[in-house]
Amino acid sequence: MRTIKFLTVAVLTSIGLSVSAQAPDRAAVSALLTQSIAAMGGETRLTSLSSLTLDGIGHYWALEQSERPEGPFLAIYRQRVEVRDLVNKRRWAQSQQRFWSAAQWTAPSVTVIANGVAARQAGTRWGPGSPNDVADFDETLALAPERLLFTARAAVDLRKGADATVQRMRHDVVTFTRNGQKLKLFLNGYTHLPTQLEIVKDDRFGIWGDVTERRLYSFWTREAGGLMYPRQTTTQWNELPFSDETVLALTVDAPIDETKFAIPDDAKAAFAKLAVSAPPPGAPLMANLTVDEARMTQVAPDVWQIAGGFNVGVVKQPDGLIVIEGTTSGGYSKAIVTLLEKKFPGVAIKAVVTTSDAWPHVGGIREYIANGKPIYALDLNVSILSHIAESPRTFSPDTLSKAPRPPVFKPVAAKTTLGSGETRIELIPVRGEMGERMMLAWLPGRSVLYSSDLIQPNRPGVPGFFMIGMVAEVDAAVQREGVTGIQTVFGMHLPPTPWTTVQDALKK
Repeated sequence: MRTIKFLTVAVLTSIGLSVSAQAPDRAAVSALLTQSIAAMGGETRLTSLSSLTLDGIGHYWALEQSERPEGPFLAIYRQRVEVRDLVNKRRWAQSQQRFWSAAQWTAPSVTVIANGVAARQAGTRWGPGSPNDVADFDETLALAPERLLFTARAAVDLRKGADATVQRMRHDVVTFTRNGQKLKLFLNGYTHLPTQLEIVKDDRFGIWGDVTERRLYSFWTREAGGLMYPRQTTTQWNELPFSDETVLALTVDAPIDETKFAIPDDAKAAFAKLAVSAPPPGAPLMANLTVDEARMTQVAPDVWQIAGGFNVGVVKQPDGLIVIEGTTSGGYSKAIVTLLEKKFPGVAIKAVVTTSDAWPHVGGIREYIANGKPIYALDLNVSILSHIAESPRTFSPDTLSKAPRPPVFKPVAAKTTLGSGETRIELIPVRGEMGERMMLAWLPGRSVLYSSDLIQPNRPGVPGFFMIGMVAEVDAAVQREGVTGIQTVFGMHLPPTPWTTVQDALKK
């Protein structure tokens, strides 16, 4: 009894000490944030904001679509006007883009978020937005510069982090969480303005798992009523450059044009229907999918293509199935495996071939690793595949994170044969400029060539193929390897197509 009493007193004393130690610490951190709020114009100015209109321009780096995962990266240029109704928590945003395959600015598209509904407008046509549009705007309302300091100050787990040097300046650091995400805010030790926000979050696509995003604020200007606002936001993603956005014109507290936020009833109904079946905001996309057998097209005997946003190839060999491309996400790979088990009962997947380093090509590779399947990949791509295999998954654990096992990679450095007989596959590295990280799959017994991402139809209404230089690299690789007798070609974005059609396009 006496022992229990002493232990109880000790525990209560330690709890009391902990609470008393935390209270001054929290007060000190809150004081830092209050000091930053004053530097941005003061509590009254920030809390009285009714609206912001931001007219900006910027660029995004196509990390997932560039020639090499290390860069340099292709750029997407975007101009954008956003109206944030801070009182009613609404957004109206109009944007246009221009990039490598769009010689002119795209037609303006509008996204409206009001009363928990997201809708999109193109010209006079309306359609539903995504539930993630709503979640993204909720994050903006909490973490945009005008609200960031208040969100941090209100966090129940607000803490003082170790001081840090950013841009050669000393910074006070505060840490907190929001919606399970870990955030770290860097405040300039002299101006007290926020310099950087670091967020550890789920990448949502099920490819990279836990990612670190950094937003750096610069080009601070004094606006109406003494508001200090950063006109430029630079974003880094997992240590890579992601985007720069510059606000060219900022209007504070402009009257709200109610017509901008009027969403047609049919768009509201379509959004409500979409929201019922969509994953909850923040959950990995495409986590629970099904793929119907109707999407399977037979290319040749024992060769199929499963159509989708990113096509998957299947080759049936005497001792098992070869899957060509582990695309999109772990959820999508699960759906492919389920389909193949139904289509070919008792026939196991013997290997997976991935022919590119573009993220959508390899986004579902972890599911196959978890199932112990060997992965045939171009030698240059083993590095990025290893990064995907090793990426932590604390937000959305997948099959591999729940039951870890080492990947079995089979690097392909030269022409490599997989299987034997009429359905044998010859893997051929392209070694071109645009196809440097790609390889082809040639089935001589079926006169069928798989062309990875290098042969794609042009957009609807435009004859021929997208980026004819990529098509030429396929032709150069097959000539180099002495491949003859091709009758049909198919690929990641190419339905089964006569090889003569490709040759005719090259002649033109």
